[in-house]
Amino acid sequence: MTTENIFEALRTWKNLVDSYTIDNDANGAEILNYLNQGTHFSVSGKEIEQWRMNLEKEDLKRIHAYMGIHEKQLKFFLIDSKSDKDADFSTIIMKDFLRDFTEAKIESSTDMVVNPLPPITAESAINRNFRWNMFGTAWLQSQKEEDFFQLVSIPFSDYERMGIEGAQTCTSFFGLTEDMEKKDSDFPYHIEIITVKSLAISHMSETAENYSTPRPPFSVDTLNDYQLLKQINSVLV
Repeated sequence: MTTENIFEALRTWKNLVDSYTIDNDANGAEILNYLNQGTHFSVSGKEIEQWRMNLEKEDLKRIHAYMGIHEKQLKFFLIDSKSDKDADFSTIIMKDFLRDFTEAKIESSTDMVVNPLPPITAESAINRNFRWNMFGTAWLQSQKEEDFFQLVSIPFSDYERMGIEGAQTCTSFFGLTEDMEKKDSDFPYHIEIITVKSLAISHMSETAENYSTPRPPFSVDTLNDYQLLKQINSVLV
């Protein structure tokens, strides 16, 4: 896919969510349909290693997962925070939103300790995914008064702690988690991306990573850290 095709896919998502938040409630059902087209996307050890090299000298290490629509299919466009800030869009990785799942159980040593924030339990990951599946409509309605997200910012450590290599993959999926900045809101949750090392019908990793946050709004970062987002906003279609 060309860079311009990627821009077009991201703008299609932006136009849809902007229309919903402004005045078109009918687009809400379309947004939910896209967000429920699949269940997950996968990231490989090779991709994580490339991000590690790109982010080696960075203090704030993130992976930006942008939402886009291409040929009526939701896509995730992943770029490391350094490349995004530098407007190096040649590093973008496109991920399909998959529904078919190949079971994988990765036997490996203990996860790498690269983040002082502890992982969540498998039970918590399941509960957050269940919350998304059951209360996605309530979440969508709460976004009418918000800046609707265009990407999810994921700490690189969420992937680095997977401890996978080469063609091995980990699995990322949606959840809803408590938003402490909105604790007095009628719906104090925000969308997140949870990642687990291995998943099968009878097995799931004991822990999961979930320190992701939707953008916008911004907190410790600014729009200048998201040059791809600025590119999308620069041309309205």
